[in-house]
Amino acid sequence: MNMVKQFLNPPNWFSAASLFCGFYAMLLAGTAGTDHTVYYQAGLMIIFAGVFDMLDGRVARMTGTASQFGVELDSLIDIVSFGVAPATLLYFWALKPLGMGGVFIASAFMLCGAFRLARFNCTADKGASRFSTGLTITAAGGTVASVIMWFAGAELPAPRVAVVVAFVLCLAFLMVSSIPFRGLKMLKLSPPMLAGFVVMVGACLAIAARYDISTLFVIFGLGHVVSGPLEALVSYPRRRRQRKSRPEDRDAP
Repeated sequence: MNMVKQFLNPPNWFSAASLFCGFYAMLLAGTAGTDHTVYYQAGLMIIFAGVFDMLDGRVARMTGTASQFGVELDSLIDIVSFGVAPATLLYFWALKPLGMGGVFIASAFMLCGAFRLARFNCTADKGASRFSTGLTITAAGGTVASVIMWFAGAELPAPRVAVVVAFVLCLAFLMVSSIPFRGLKMLKLSPPMLAGFVVMVGACLAIAARYDISTLFVIFGLGHVVSGPLEALVSYPRRRRQRKSRPEDRDAP
């Protein structure tokens, strides 16, 4: 394989930028101490990594330079920028007082993210879907970053360790769960829903302008995290009726 060609492939530049942001976030987290500004910057680096991660695939499609190498590179970088980097940030921000217990909790987030990526890689060839199985590692890592940014921007200390542990384990569970989450790429809105979505985005932007951009990130991040379990709970009766109505699910006469 011609590695020079891969280095010169434009989509891989955006993937590399995502990796750099994730790595820099870890360096910042390790030196933050009690400095809220540094934690804010570290979280912002993970958000930037997410932006570059979204752009690499779009650039590949626009330029017709998509390749299997790029797909594998993107997956490897995702575990660093949205698995290892958020786990490191969580540890130094709130979990360090737990000692090795904090290491294991942060590692649980990282490991579940790796399992989520592996599952996606095994099923990615089955075609596009309106839903993703489990919370994506990008969304989980971005939510961690946005929450830490919000606390740091408000110059608030981290919540109680028990709250942070519950938050981390919840995200870890959602990544490896079978709960369906809507993918924004496949989201199709009717005109009334689109109008409501535009109003909601406008309100969020107004909040962000009044307070801090991290407020907007938190709203979208936590909103997406909650949307999967909530929609699964609301649609459960309908899905149960559908299963009962299938001929193969009925008892044989």
